[in-house]
Amino acid sequence: MKKNVYACLLAGGKGTRLWPLSTKKLSKSFIRIGKRKPLFIETVERLGGLIKRKNIIVVVDKAQEGLLRRFTKGIPGRNILAEPFGRSTASAIGLAAIERNPEDIMVVLPTDALINESKAFRKLIKSGVDFVSNTKNALLCIGIKPKEPSTAYGYIHLRSRKRGRIYSIAKFIEKPKAKVAARLVKSPNYLWNAGIFIFRAEDILEAMRRYTPLLHRELLRIKKNKRDKRKAYSRMKDVSIDYQIMEKAKNLYCIKGDFPWCDLGSWKSVKELFKKDRKGNICFGKTVLMDTSDSIIYNSGKDALGVVGLENVIVVHTRNGTLVCDKKNAESVKKLVAGLEKS
Repeated sequence: MKKNVYACLLAGGKGTRLWPLSTKKLSKSFIRIGKRKPLFIETVERLGGLIKRKNIIVVVDKAQEGLLRRFTKGIPGRNILAEPFGRSTASAIGLAAIERNPEDIMVVLPTDALINESKAFRKLIKSGVDFVSNTKNALLCIGIKPKEPSTAYGYIHLRSRKRGRIYSIAKFIEKPKAKVAARLVKSPNYLWNAGIFIFRAEDILEAMRRYTPLLHRELLRIKKNKRDKRKAYSRMKDVSIDYQIMEKAKNLYCIKGDFPWCDLGSWKSVKELFKKDRKGNICFGKTVLMDTSDSIIYNSGKDALGVVGLENVIVVHTRNGTLVCDKKNAESVKKLVAGLEKS
Protein backbone atom coordinates (compact mmCIF):
# COMPACT_ATOMS: atom_id res chain seq x y z
CA MET A 1 0.00 0.00 0.00
CA LYS A 2 1.21 3.54 -0.75
CA LYS A 3 2.83 5.56 2.03
CA ASN A 4 0.13 8.24 1.86
CA VAL A 5 -2.72 5.82 2.71
CA TYR A 6 -4.03 6.11 6.27
CA ALA A 7 -6.65 4.13 8.15
CA CYS A 8 -8.97 6.31 10.23
CA LEU A 9 -10.63 4.25 12.96
CA LEU A 10 -13.77 5.67 14.56
CA ALA A 11 -13.85 4.47 18.16
CA GLY A 12 -16.04 7.10 19.78
CA GLY A 13 -19.44 5.41 19.57
CA LYS A 14 -21.58 5.44 22.69
CA GLY A 15 -22.88 1.89 22.17
CA THR A 16 -26.08 2.63 24.10
CA ARG A 17 -28.01 -0.13 22.29
CA LEU A 18 -25.69 -2.70 23.95
CA TRP A 19 -26.42 -1.37 27.44
CA PRO A 20 -25.76 -2.44 30.15
CA LEU A 21 -22.61 -4.14 28.79
CA SER A 22 -21.46 -1.02 26.96
CA THR A 23 -21.73 2.47 28.41
CA LYS A 24 -20.55 6.02 27.69
CA LYS A 25 -17.23 5.18 29.33
CA LEU A 26 -16.93 1.76 27.70
CA SER A 27 -18.08 1.74 24.08
CA LYS A 28 -18.92 -1.43 22.20
CA SER A 29 -15.57 -1.21 20.39
CA PHE A 30 -13.79 -2.22 23.61
CA ILE A 31 -16.13 -4.75 25.18
CA ARG A 32 -15.40 -8.47 25.13
CA ILE A 33 -18.27 -10.85 24.40
CA GLY A 34 -17.56 -14.50 25.04
CA LYS A 35 -14.02 -15.46 24.03
CA ARG A 36 -13.77 -13.02 21.10
CA LYS A 37 -11.25 -10.21 21.17
CA PRO A 38 -12.59 -6.66 21.52
CA LEU A 39 -13.77 -5.42 18.13
CA PHE A 40 -11.19 -2.61 18.15
CA ILE A 41 -8.39 -5.18 18.31
CA GLU A 42 -10.01 -7.22 15.53
CA THR A 43 -10.22 -4.08 13.35
CA VAL A 44 -6.52 -3.26 13.82
CA GLU A 45 -5.42 -6.85 13.18
CA ARG A 46 -7.58 -7.01 10.04
CA LEU A 47 -5.45 -4.22 8.57
CA GLY A 48 -2.25 -6.24 9.02
CA GLY A 49 -0.27 -6.51 5.77
CA LEU A 50 -2.33 -3.69 4.27
CA ILE A 51 -1.76 -0.52 6.32
CA LYS A 52 1.07 -0.21 8.85
CA ARG A 53 0.22 0.74 12.42
CA LYS A 54 2.16 3.99 12.11
CA ASN A 55 -0.43 4.97 9.47
CA ILE A 56 -3.43 4.21 11.69
CA ILE A 57 -5.31 7.21 13.13
CA VAL A 58 -7.88 6.72 15.90
CA VAL A 59 -10.61 9.22 16.77
CA VAL A 60 -12.06 8.65 20.24
CA ASP A 61 -14.26 10.43 22.77
CA LYS A 62 -12.16 12.10 25.50
CA ALA A 63 -14.00 10.04 28.12
CA GLN A 64 -12.60 6.84 26.61
CA GLU A 65 -9.11 8.06 25.65
CA GLY A 66 -7.46 6.43 28.67
CA LEU A 67 -9.17 3.12 27.97
CA LEU A 68 -8.21 3.26 24.29
CA ARG A 69 -4.49 3.48 25.04
CA ARG A 70 -4.56 -0.09 26.36
CA PHE A 71 -5.35 -1.24 22.82
CA THR A 72 -3.06 0.90 20.66
CA LYS A 73 0.32 -0.84 20.78
CA GLY A 74 2.35 0.22 17.74
CA ILE A 75 0.08 3.18 16.94
CA PRO A 76 1.91 6.52 17.51
CA GLY A 77 0.51 8.64 20.32
CA ARG A 78 0.20 11.62 17.96
CA ASN A 79 -2.26 9.55 15.91
CA ILE A 80 -4.78 9.39 18.78
CA LEU A 81 -7.23 12.24 18.23
CA ALA A 82 -9.50 12.90 21.20
CA GLU A 83 -12.84 14.62 20.73
CA PRO A 84 -13.89 16.76 23.74
CA PHE A 85 -17.22 14.92 23.59
CA GLY A 86 -19.00 12.74 21.06
CA ARG A 87 -20.61 14.53 18.15
CA SER A 88 -20.98 12.52 14.95
CA THR A 89 -19.10 10.56 12.32
CA ALA A 90 -18.90 13.75 10.24
CA SER A 91 -17.10 15.62 13.03
CA ALA A 92 -14.77 12.69 13.76
CA ILE A 93 -13.81 12.23 10.10
CA GLY A 94 -13.31 15.96 9.67
CA LEU A 95 -11.04 16.06 12.74
CA ALA A 96 -8.84 13.38 11.16
CA ALA A 97 -8.91 15.01 7.71
CA ILE A 98 -7.56 18.37 8.87
CA GLU A 99 -4.50 16.56 10.29
CA ARG A 100 -3.60 15.00 6.92
CA ASN A 101 -1.93 16.34 3.81
CA PRO A 102 -4.45 17.18 1.04
CA GLU A 103 -3.42 14.22 -1.18
CA ASP A 104 -3.40 11.65 1.63
CA ILE A 105 -5.97 8.88 1.15
CA MET A 106 -8.14 8.03 4.14
CA VAL A 107 -9.72 4.61 4.68
CA VAL A 108 -12.43 5.32 7.28
CA LEU A 109 -13.47 2.31 9.36
CA PRO A 110 -15.94 1.93 12.23
CA THR A 111 -14.53 -0.27 15.00
CA ASP A 112 -17.76 -2.08 15.83
CA ALA A 113 -18.16 -4.18 12.67
CA LEU A 114 -17.99 -7.97 12.49
CA ILE A 115 -15.95 -9.09 9.46
CA ASN A 116 -14.70 -12.66 9.56
CA GLU A 117 -13.01 -12.91 6.15
CA SER A 118 -9.99 -10.62 6.48
CA LYS A 119 -8.37 -11.67 3.19
CA ALA A 120 -11.43 -10.67 1.12
CA PHE A 121 -11.73 -7.46 3.14
CA ARG A 122 -8.11 -6.44 2.47
CA LYS A 123 -8.45 -7.22 -1.24
CA LEU A 124 -11.54 -5.01 -1.51
CA ILE A 125 -9.92 -2.13 0.39
CA LYS A 126 -6.91 -2.28 -1.93
CA SER A 127 -9.21 -2.11 -4.98
CA GLY A 128 -11.01 0.87 -3.45
CA VAL A 129 -7.76 2.72 -2.72
CA ASP A 130 -6.56 2.10 -6.31
CA PHE A 131 -9.83 3.53 -7.66
CA VAL A 132 -9.68 6.66 -5.49
CA SER A 133 -6.00 7.16 -6.38
CA ASN A 134 -6.92 7.31 -10.05
CA THR A 135 -10.30 9.10 -9.88
CA LYS A 136 -10.61 12.83 -9.31
CA ASN A 137 -12.75 13.96 -6.34
CA ALA A 138 -14.08 10.44 -5.66
CA LEU A 139 -15.94 9.66 -2.43
CA LEU A 140 -16.13 5.87 -2.23
CA CYS A 141 -18.09 3.69 0.19
CA ILE A 142 -18.50 -0.06 0.67
CA GLY A 143 -21.92 -1.64 0.18
CA ILE A 144 -23.05 -5.04 1.44
CA LYS A 145 -25.83 -7.23 0.04
CA PRO A 146 -28.75 -7.06 2.53
CA LYS A 147 -29.66 -10.19 4.46
CA GLU A 148 -33.03 -8.90 5.61
CA PRO A 149 -35.19 -5.73 5.49
CA SER A 150 -33.42 -4.04 8.39
CA THR A 151 -34.34 -0.52 9.49
CA ALA A 152 -31.06 -0.21 11.43
CA TYR A 153 -28.88 0.41 8.35
CA GLY A 154 -28.68 2.98 5.60
CA TYR A 155 -29.15 1.82 1.98
CA ILE A 156 -27.20 2.67 -1.16
CA HIS A 157 -29.03 2.90 -4.49
CA LEU A 158 -26.61 1.90 -7.25
CA ARG A 159 -26.77 3.69 -10.60
CA SER A 160 -24.34 2.10 -13.08
CA ARG A 161 -21.21 0.00 -13.12
CA LYS A 162 -17.95 1.92 -13.57
CA ARG A 163 -15.49 -0.96 -13.47
CA GLY A 164 -15.28 -4.34 -11.76
CA ARG A 165 -17.25 -4.17 -8.49
CA ILE A 166 -17.38 -0.37 -8.46
CA TYR A 167 -20.60 1.54 -9.25
CA SER A 168 -21.74 5.13 -9.31
CA ILE A 169 -24.43 5.95 -6.72
CA ALA A 170 -27.89 7.32 -7.44
CA LYS A 171 -28.63 8.20 -3.79
CA PHE A 172 -28.31 7.28 -0.13
CA ILE A 173 -31.38 6.28 1.88
CA GLU A 174 -30.64 6.55 5.58
CA LYS A 175 -32.43 4.04 7.87
CA PRO A 176 -35.78 3.69 6.07
CA LYS A 177 -39.04 2.58 7.65
CA ALA A 178 -39.90 -1.14 7.67
CA LYS A 179 -42.19 -1.07 4.62
CA VAL A 180 -39.58 0.78 2.55
CA ALA A 181 -36.78 -1.55 3.69
CA ALA A 182 -38.88 -4.58 2.72
CA ARG A 183 -39.20 -3.17 -0.80
CA LEU A 184 -35.53 -2.21 -1.15
CA VAL A 185 -34.10 -5.64 -0.29
CA LYS A 186 -35.98 -7.20 -3.20
CA SER A 187 -33.91 -5.21 -5.68
CA PRO A 188 -30.25 -6.06 -6.53
CA ASN A 189 -29.62 -2.34 -6.95
CA TYR A 190 -29.79 -1.60 -3.21
CA LEU A 191 -27.03 -2.41 -0.73
CA TRP A 192 -26.50 -1.81 2.97
CA ASN A 193 -24.14 1.03 3.79
CA ALA A 194 -21.29 -0.52 5.82
CA GLY A 195 -20.06 2.88 7.02
CA ILE A 196 -16.64 2.27 5.43
CA PHE A 197 -15.36 5.12 3.24
CA ILE A 198 -12.30 5.85 1.11
CA PHE A 199 -11.38 9.33 -0.14
CA ARG A 200 -8.63 11.94 -0.25
CA ALA A 201 -8.47 14.27 2.73
CA GLU A 202 -8.89 17.32 0.48
CA ASP A 203 -11.97 15.84 -1.23
CA ILE A 204 -13.91 15.12 1.95
CA LEU A 205 -13.02 18.55 3.33
CA GLU A 206 -14.20 20.17 0.08
CA ALA A 207 -17.50 18.26 0.39
CA MET A 208 -17.84 19.56 3.94
CA ARG A 209 -17.12 23.11 2.79
CA ARG A 210 -19.85 22.80 0.16
CA TYR A 211 -22.58 20.94 2.04
CA THR A 212 -21.88 21.66 5.73
CA PRO A 213 -20.16 25.06 5.87
CA LEU A 214 -20.65 25.38 9.63
CA LEU A 215 -18.82 22.09 10.26
CA HIS A 216 -16.05 23.06 7.85
CA ARG A 217 -15.63 26.47 9.49
CA GLU A 218 -15.31 24.96 12.96
CA LEU A 219 -12.79 22.37 11.74
CA LEU A 220 -10.61 25.16 10.33
CA ARG A 221 -10.90 26.91 13.69
CA ILE A 222 -9.52 23.77 15.38
CA LYS A 223 -6.73 23.45 12.82
CA LYS A 224 -5.67 27.03 13.53
CA ASN A 225 -5.86 26.68 17.31
CA LYS A 226 -6.28 23.32 19.08
CA ARG A 227 -7.38 25.09 22.26
CA ASP A 228 -10.61 26.07 20.49
CA LYS A 229 -11.63 22.42 20.05
CA ARG A 230 -14.26 22.30 22.80
CA LYS A 231 -15.96 25.52 21.68
CA ALA A 232 -15.85 24.42 18.06
CA TYR A 233 -17.40 21.04 18.90
CA SER A 234 -20.19 22.68 20.88
CA ARG A 235 -21.25 24.45 17.67
CA MET A 236 -21.17 21.34 15.45
CA LYS A 237 -24.33 19.38 14.66
CA ASP A 238 -24.62 15.87 16.10
CA VAL A 239 -25.54 14.46 12.68
CA SER A 240 -23.80 11.60 10.84
CA ILE A 241 -21.73 11.98 7.69
CA ASP A 242 -24.45 10.05 5.83
CA TYR A 243 -27.00 12.80 6.43
CA GLN A 244 -24.61 15.76 6.25
CA ILE A 245 -22.55 14.74 3.20
CA MET A 246 -23.43 11.47 1.48
CA GLU A 247 -27.11 12.24 0.91
CA LYS A 248 -26.12 15.49 -0.84
CA ALA A 249 -22.84 14.83 -2.68
CA LYS A 250 -22.75 14.01 -6.41
CA ASN A 251 -19.31 12.41 -6.78
CA LEU A 252 -20.24 9.20 -4.96
CA TYR A 253 -19.15 5.67 -5.77
CA CYS A 254 -19.71 2.27 -4.18
CA ILE A 255 -17.67 -0.90 -4.22
CA LYS A 256 -19.61 -4.11 -3.56
CA GLY A 257 -18.34 -5.97 -0.53
CA ASP A 258 -17.98 -9.72 -0.99
CA PHE A 259 -17.40 -10.71 2.64
CA PRO A 260 -19.76 -11.47 5.56
CA TRP A 261 -20.44 -8.25 7.47
CA CYS A 262 -22.50 -7.25 10.47
CA ASP A 263 -22.65 -4.10 12.54
CA LEU A 264 -22.75 -4.90 16.25
CA GLY A 265 -25.47 -2.33 16.62
CA SER A 266 -27.73 -4.00 19.15
CA TRP A 267 -28.09 -7.12 21.26
CA LYS A 268 -30.01 -8.74 18.44
CA SER A 269 -26.90 -8.66 16.24
CA VAL A 270 -25.00 -10.83 18.75
CA LYS A 271 -26.57 -13.80 16.94
CA GLU A 272 -23.96 -13.21 14.21
CA LEU A 273 -21.14 -13.92 16.69
CA PHE A 274 -21.98 -17.26 18.23
CA LYS A 275 -23.71 -20.56 17.59
CA LYS A 276 -27.13 -21.22 19.07
CA ASP A 277 -28.09 -24.21 21.21
CA ARG A 278 -30.73 -26.70 20.05
CA LYS A 279 -33.52 -24.36 21.20
CA GLY A 280 -32.08 -21.34 19.43
CA ASN A 281 -30.64 -19.69 22.54
CA ILE A 282 -27.29 -17.91 22.91
CA CYS A 283 -26.03 -17.88 26.49
CA PHE A 284 -23.06 -16.33 28.33
CA GLY A 285 -22.03 -16.77 31.95
CA LYS A 286 -23.80 -18.65 34.72
CA THR A 287 -27.31 -19.16 33.35
CA VAL A 288 -30.12 -21.67 33.89
CA LEU A 289 -32.88 -21.89 31.27
CA MET A 290 -36.18 -23.74 31.34
CA ASP A 291 -38.78 -23.77 28.51
CA THR A 292 -36.96 -20.84 26.90
CA SER A 293 -36.18 -20.52 23.19
CA ASP A 294 -34.69 -18.18 20.55
CA SER A 295 -33.31 -15.87 23.24
CA ILE A 296 -30.06 -14.13 24.18
CA ILE A 297 -29.11 -14.49 27.85
CA TYR A 298 -25.99 -12.72 29.17
CA ASN A 299 -24.82 -12.82 32.78
CA SER A 300 -21.49 -11.37 33.94
CA GLY A 301 -22.34 -11.81 37.64
CA LYS A 302 -21.14 -14.56 39.99
CA ASP A 303 -24.66 -15.65 40.92
CA ALA A 304 -26.81 -17.72 38.57
CA LEU A 305 -29.37 -16.05 36.29
CA GLY A 306 -32.55 -18.09 35.78
CA VAL A 307 -34.98 -17.67 32.89
CA VAL A 308 -38.23 -19.63 32.64
CA GLY A 309 -40.90 -19.85 29.95
CA LEU A 310 -39.76 -17.05 27.64
CA GLU A 311 -39.31 -16.81 23.87
CA ASN A 312 -37.52 -14.27 21.65
CA VAL A 313 -36.21 -12.21 24.58
CA ILE A 314 -32.96 -10.54 25.56
CA VAL A 315 -31.90 -10.73 29.20
CA VAL A 316 -28.63 -9.07 30.19
CA HIS A 317 -27.20 -8.67 33.68
CA THR A 318 -23.96 -6.79 34.42
CA ARG A 319 -22.67 -4.61 37.25
CA ASN A 320 -24.00 -1.59 35.31
CA GLY A 321 -27.60 -2.79 35.34
CA THR A 322 -30.10 -5.36 34.09
CA LEU A 323 -31.97 -5.38 30.79
CA VAL A 324 -35.03 -7.43 29.86
CA CYS A 325 -36.66 -6.84 26.49
CA ASP A 326 -38.31 -8.49 23.53
CA LYS A 327 -35.93 -9.09 20.60
CA LYS A 328 -38.12 -7.04 18.28
CA ASN A 329 -37.49 -4.02 20.54
CA ALA A 330 -33.69 -4.37 20.61
CA GLU A 331 -33.21 -1.08 18.74
CA SER A 332 -35.24 0.74 21.41
CA VAL A 333 -32.63 0.14 24.12
CA LYS A 334 -31.02 3.41 23.02
CA LYS A 335 -34.20 5.29 23.99
CA LEU A 336 -34.34 3.39 27.28
CA VAL A 337 -30.80 4.49 28.17
CA ALA A 338 -31.66 8.09 27.30
CA GLY A 339 -34.59 7.86 29.70
CA LEU A 340 -32.40 6.38 32.44
CA GLU A 341 -29.90 9.22 32.04
CA LYS A 342 -32.64 11.83 32.39
CA SER A 343 -34.01 10.17 35.52
